[in-house]
Amino acid sequence: MMGTEYKYIYIEDKDGKHAYRYDFNDIANSFKRNTKVGSNYEFTMTITYTEQYKDAFNATKGKCGVWYNGQFYNVQRMEPGIDEHGFITKKITCTHTIIDCLKNIRIDDQEPTEDNPTITGGNSSGSSSNQTNNQPQAGVTVTKTSEKETYSLESCLHKFIDNNDQGVKFEIHGAFPSLSVEQKGSLYDWITQNFKSFGAYWIPDGLTLKVYDLATLTHKTDRVFRYMSNMTGVDLDYNFQDMVNDCWVYGGKMKKDITTVSDGASGGGGSLDSAEAFAKSSINASFGVNKQTMLNDFAAKDVRVRAWGVDVNRLYDTVKNAGVSPEWFFAYDLCEGNPTSWSWLNHYANHLADPYQDAIRVCNWIKEFANSNSFTPASYGGQGVDSATAAKWDKEFGKGTIGRLYLQGTAAAVWEIAGQNSGRYGKPLSQCVGFIKSWGGHTQQAGGGSWGWPFPSVGEGSFTAEQKFGSGSGWIRPGLGTDFHDGLDFGSVDHPGSEVHAIHGGTCTVSRAWGEGGINWYCVIQDASGLNVEYQEAFSSASDIFVNVGQKVKTGDVIGRRNTSHLHIGITKMNIQQAFGHAGKNDGTWLDPLQIIKNGGAGDSSSSSSSDSQPTSSTTTEEYYSLVFHYEDQESIKQYGRHRGKPIIEDSIYDMNTLKQYVENTVQHMPATVLTIDGAHMDGIQKGDQIKLIAPELQLDVDVVLMGIEGPDEELTGESSDGITVMFNNTGDAMRDVNSAIWKDVSVINNNLNPLNIYGATGQRQENHFDNQSNQKDTSNQDDTKYSQKQIDEIAAVTRGEKARYDG
Repeated sequence: MMGTEYKYIYIEDKDGKHAYRYDFNDIANSFKRNTKVGSNYEFTMTITYTEQYKDAFNATKGKCGVWYNGQFYNVQRMEPGIDEHGFITKKITCTHTIIDCLKNIRIDDQEPTEDNPTITGGNSSGSSSNQTNNQPQAGVTVTKTSEKETYSLESCLHKFIDNNDQGVKFEIHGAFPSLSVEQKGSLYDWITQNFKSFGAYWIPDGLTLKVYDLATLTHKTDRVFRYMSNMTGVDLDYNFQDMVNDCWVYGGKMKKDITTVSDGASGGGGSLDSAEAFAKSSINASFGVNKQTMLNDFAAKDVRVRAWGVDVNRLYDTVKNAGVSPEWFFAYDLCEGNPTSWSWLNHYANHLADPYQDAIRVCNWIKEFANSNSFTPASYGGQGVDSATAAKWDKEFGKGTIGRLYLQGTAAAVWEIAGQNSGRYGKPLSQCVGFIKSWGGHTQQAGGGSWGWPFPSVGEGSFTAEQKFGSGSGWIRPGLGTDFHDGLDFGSVDHPGSEVHAIHGGTCTVSRAWGEGGINWYCVIQDASGLNVEYQEAFSSASDIFVNVGQKVKTGDVIGRRNTSHLHIGITKMNIQQAFGHAGKNDGTWLDPLQIIKNGGAGDSSSSSSSDSQPTSSTTTEEYYSLVFHYEDQESIKQYGRHRGKPIIEDSIYDMNTLKQYVENTVQHMPATVLTIDGAHMDGIQKGDQIKLIAPELQLDVDVVLMGIEGPDEELTGESSDGITVMFNNTGDAMRDVNSAIWKDVSVINNNLNPLNIYGATGQRQENHFDNQSNQKDTSNQDDTKYSQKQIDEIAAVTRGEKARYDG
């Protein structure tokens, strides 16, 4: 039994030294409580100013403490008024004291002050004797982009509540998952935002926060709510508006960084000396092809280019910008292409609709396999290589090479390098070399990277004897007294175009200089090996030279504008000023540009390891979701039709079972259902009580958990005429049982009732089974008699749960 002091409600004055009892008449006439587990803990009542209770009336002020049912509540709202008898009144709303305390417990970010500023920078780096540790490394790195630390519910509450100044404590009852949640703001707001995710419910007990999962909150009772026995109405409210039973789900966000490394010059030198040498070339190597010849040939022969109407110039730029050599990409594609596959390296199974995006994806695949940590040669039909050969190749065809990709992706390439019979599949590496050579490609030496033509749209073109390097033309050079030509001339007629492209990479060492004896304005690009490439006689003014001293230049970069009759290129290893003193002398100072460009080098390349040539890296990043599935609730689809929702994306969930459970708990695949009982009368009911609900004509016989109570406190005021309203858990198995019962056989659930009143996609049905006149009498008989006494007794037996006997 409840103690006598619980039968009254007291108000404490502001200083807490005095307490005054409220008028019981005010309590009986106006007291209403509204408690819902985990949200509302409040009551309202209207107090009246009378001479007897004036102290209680005057003591009632905002935030004063009110004692009710063994707990303190704080006055949160007052509405002064006058009743129908002319008495002054106050309508007060009070919430449990712990709510104010929870709002006062906060974790906030500390803002910077002069004494505690935000500090950035301060990092320094100096030279290290072990520079190799700072060099870029080729490879593929896969990371979880959104993996976050998870916290238990108990640890979160400790962080808020430990050493708080409000006197609040907490208790944990039940098992809860660990979640990735931030602990900041007020504890009350944090609870409101996060407890649902934990599956937690809270009930205040003084200044103790008691936390439960549903299993521990629930306590079984022998109580029964029986329709028309101790309740007068069952209200079922269905909301179909936000229902989703079909959607895609993504989780576990990942990032893949694919890094390729080349020497300090653009593209690096590629070799066409043999299939094996080609396979040891970098995937972004350059082979000095005539670009236009290659593009024309590729456009004419490639199946996919023709089928999709691809712009080969755009494709060239797309592949090059993705960090892959367009020369061997195009050659590889021609080797793999056939009318069935439409190629882009024979990836025919799942092409992207956009051919350029598909090319980027293929380039990423190339870089991933070419930079793989493991190495597994391809095989087909049981034909491959042994482990010893595989280990040897793993060292020879290092990360970033064409062979590391080819040998893992194409069995025919394995057979070719191993010297095995590849039959009808041919020799793909040799085929690539053949295509590239047919486009004017040739072996390129390291140092300044690849070699190219100053007017790429023309390529090599044609030269007269007088334009070529060396002697034999018979034309005596003015001022030199010899027919020896120390360079190569590109005429504006035989090699049209105004933009002058660098034929080799390096650093600009001379720019906008003036040379006597017909040299005129000139510039010099020196590669890492010390080789000087000099451009002269093409520029009518200094402003026609675009590069500056110290600028890094790559093969193909535009370095100036030709607006004269020709461009003269000279190549020498000697200091350029000293080399000018050897003009017209066939003493080895000047080298043949045509042969160097075509053959890709100028002798010894050992000096290419100069400190000027540092490795460069290119990293492509892919982001994707590692978990994906198509969510469908077949029961809901069968019952209500298909209702698609937007994709569910949970970056930080990396376990498929956890992701599926999350979706099952959060997606509203059945109509939102609220079960409310009106006019209930039952002493001593408590939140968390498990109560059996019986409504025979609704075919309901289920256990539900009491989660909320609204209305008078009948233990305080005595039984009221209207009773109270109780609310039950509206999720989980209980509501599934309720839904199943309602929809199992709608036709037999009082099939003479009027149709459901549906508005705004919300169905609401108030059951009152004895108002339907067609159940009470035979409509063909005008006799006013509804039921005999015996029939009434049988109906009463049914409402008590007894088995009825019908004899007509």
